[in-house]
Amino acid sequence: MPSDLMPPQSALGKPTLHGPAGFIEWGRVTAKFAGLLGWTGVCYALLLPGIVVCLVIPRRAAWNAWIQRLWARGLLRVLGVSVARSGARPGKPFFLVANHLSYIDILVLGADLGAVFISKQELGGWPLLGHVAKMTGTLFVDRGRRRDAIRVLEEIDRVIADGAGVVLFPEGTSSKGDRIYPLKPALLEWAAQRVFPVHTAALRYATGNAERPAYESVCWWGEGTPLLGHFLGLASLPRIRADLVYGPAAVMAESRSTLAGRVHQALEQSFVPMGMIE
Repeated sequence: MPSDLMPPQSALGKPTLHGPAGFIEWGRVTAKFAGLLGWTGVCYALLLPGIVVCLVIPRRAAWNAWIQRLWARGLLRVLGVSVARSGARPGKPFFLVANHLSYIDILVLGADLGAVFISKQELGGWPLLGHVAKMTGTLFVDRGRRRDAIRVLEEIDRVIADGAGVVLFPEGTSSKGDRIYPLKPALLEWAAQRVFPVHTAALRYATGNAERPAYESVCWWGEGTPLLGHFLGLASLPRIRADLVYGPAAVMAESRSTLAGRVHQALEQSFVPMGMIE
């Protein structure tokens, strides 16, 4: 790739934050915050009666998926994110692995799939996103406890048995989109034990603004990068393009290490690295 498309060496350790500048951008951020809260309130009001109905009619997984898609699509619209999808989305039940670039990855995939995400425990404490993640059935993993992974493997059994889809980000952290990082195979153990097909999805973003490229303004990476400061910059952008590419075929293997290698290769085949001018 040409050198002018790659992030500068000075940005390898931590991104430059691009906060709102001027009345127009602060007005845009304020309007988006109001829109996010308002739309979440509407979806929350719809979710509660649905839970009551599901106590009588056992369709909780389908209801959660519908609410998640509705909620995520609305939030993407508020944030000015348009999604270009290529490839066929997997049919449920499914186990899908994606690369991880930003906190809005969950919105992009949730809007298209309506799935159960496996996420780090810290997400549950985040404002807005964490609360709705809990309400729509996200499985949280405590990385500090090895036995917690065993609990999550059992929960995946339940989710698949309910006919839902599972989404996992096995890189273990978000990145600046320059490559697919090594995968942590622990949670791939579930699929390896059952020789279950693993689907892949590759994500990338573009802002169309060379002064606020997506690898800094959309991707959330770098040690110590504050979530609020980064989100203010993201919300000040007039538009964001998300590319979602589903892999052409699922992969399988009987060992998690072999499976991790095959999944990594499948993600690399669908992924286009992000540059500094996008």
